[in-house]
Amino acid sequence: MIFGALSRLSLAGTRLFSRLDVPPFMSTRPTGTILDDDRLLELRRAEESTDSTLALEMTPVAEHMGASSGDRIDWDVDEYEDEPMLVCTAIVDAQADDAPYPRRLRDRDGDVSAPVPDPLVGADPPEGLGLDLESYDADRPLLFDAISIAETIGFVPFRFDDGEPYRAEPLQGVADESDPVAEETIANERDDDPSPRPETVDAPIDAEVLEAVVDETNATFDALSSVLEELSRQRLVGEADAVGEYPPVAVDDRGICIVPDDEWAARLEPQLSTDDASVLEAARLTHNRQAKRLLAALEDPDTRYDEYDRTYDAIVTDERETAEWEVSEAGST
Repeated sequence: MIFGALSRLSLAGTRLFSRLDVPPFMSTRPTGTILDDDRLLELRRAEESTDSTLALEMTPVAEHMGASSGDRIDWDVDEYEDEPMLVCTAIVDAQADDAPYPRRLRDRDGDVSAPVPDPLVGADPPEGLGLDLESYDADRPLLFDAISIAETIGFVPFRFDDGEPYRAEPLQGVADESDPVAEETIANERDDDPSPRPETVDAPIDAEVLEAVVDETNATFDALSSVLEELSRQRLVGEADAVGEYPPVAVDDRGICIVPDDEWAARLEPQLSTDDASVLEAARLTHNRQAKRLLAALEDPDTRYDEYDRTYDAIVTDERETAEWEVSEAGST
């Protein structure tokens, strides 16, 4: 399996890449409106690698390339639509001495992964992904989509597992620059648009979480925003609704309440002004994803909450009135 030595692609701002002809368990697009959490590639801890801190899930790509554990690849970084993108090409052992970042594919229980060079993970964009290797949370992995051109595979970072979109830091010398004309145009467009925006929705949900759920579901932004605001206004959840082994948790000015998995259908949904199943499911997903995001941000998290979603749901509230809730402070036991 020889695809030739890796060369820089110089693809910034272009669309030369085409989708891989891959099995249906791969994602259908790199920047997506139709997104399946199970069909993106995770950047994990490289448990069996001594030359890289993190490794990228590669099983579907390896199958496409006809590659297997022990085969060599070489890594680099390029740009795809102004974002840093990992790229790799297969090489033979004789080329390893001339390759910038040669690595071997690894196999663990049939799952192929590729160690990613630390310099490409940690370097500031556009030279790398701009991730902090020491604080990288493997329980909240960065997810990638795979695209291809000729003999090279590109891995486009899309979002984190909790729904937060991946955003590269602005290029040096550009971050502080502004375009007054463009800014005024955007402001005027917003003033003329009466529809809600993520940052203005009156619900205890981060704008990034709301945007990600809208992108991934059939719910419209207006319909989902309306349901989320209704849930916030009506204060439908309290201490009495919480599952016993999961006491409510306070994170900054918000509270997380873990409730039985039938709570949405049995009590919350009938109180809302819509019977659109897709919107209700999107609201449920939004609250669970926001809860996961808040819990993941804790400096001293309670591990009991790591997998609550296998059996239960979560409601996030901006109310922390101890007269109503016996709320545990974040990080306490």
